[in-house]
Amino acid sequence: MLNYFENYEDMTMSEKKVLKYIVENTELIPYLKINDLAEATFVSKTVIINLAQKMGYSGFKELKYHLSSLVKDEIIETVNHKTSYKDRLQKGISKTISLVDPNVLENCTRMIRSSKNVFIMARGTSKAAGYYLEHLLISIGIQCIFIKDYNLSELFTNFVTESDMVIFISLSGNTKKIIESAQKVQLKKANMISMTSFQSNTLSNYTKNNLYCYTDSADTKWNDKISRIGFFIIIDLIIDQLTENSKT
Repeated sequence: MLNYFENYEDMTMSEKKVLKYIVENTELIPYLKINDLAEATFVSKTVIINLAQKMGYSGFKELKYHLSSLVKDEIIETVNHKTSYKDRLQKGISKTISLVDPNVLENCTRMIRSSKNVFIMARGTSKAAGYYLEHLLISIGIQCIFIKDYNLSELFTNFVTESDMVIFISLSGNTKKIIESAQKVQLKKANMISMTSFQSNTLSNYTKNNLYCYTDSADTKWNDKISRIGFFIIIDLIIDQLTENSKT
């Protein structure tokens, strides 16, 4: 399995954009030429080569070969036996862990610990993750408020200050109400964290600290039953980091 965040902090914005495209279109990459990928992501071939090298490969050709092997293995597995829901959950957990950048996680927990108030916002099925995070933060002594009421999501931004933290949880990262709130919080200059699936999304454009989970699909508009297990993995990692830091 690829370690998506190997040398992630050393990647340029263009390289990170290509990386997101690769993750979202893994099954297509083995069939693309470097020029095709460059055109699809609006970058130069040099950017793609540099990205491949930062991921531990000699170049795009070796990266493509490795991805081709992964895709073939998945096809063989699918042909030999139907992938069970349990297998898909295990895949989601494993890939989510590989997507969590330790440096970003450390920065997020540091800011949570130093914030005067922590606000949490989530909609739809993702609210379950919001309840879970609120409960665990309170249990370790961090003052937080989960904005669970739809009407309050219009008002709570009026009370946010620079010393506060707002955590937005959205699988698609494109939920209109959450985007509107993120825009308002940005004007207040408060710290923000986004928890979304690993794909290009509007919410991550407003937050400097982005925690990503893996999911096969993020189209919650048409299917809000998509598993949020990745969010719960991220939350457990946050709480563990906060607990460990409090011991030192």
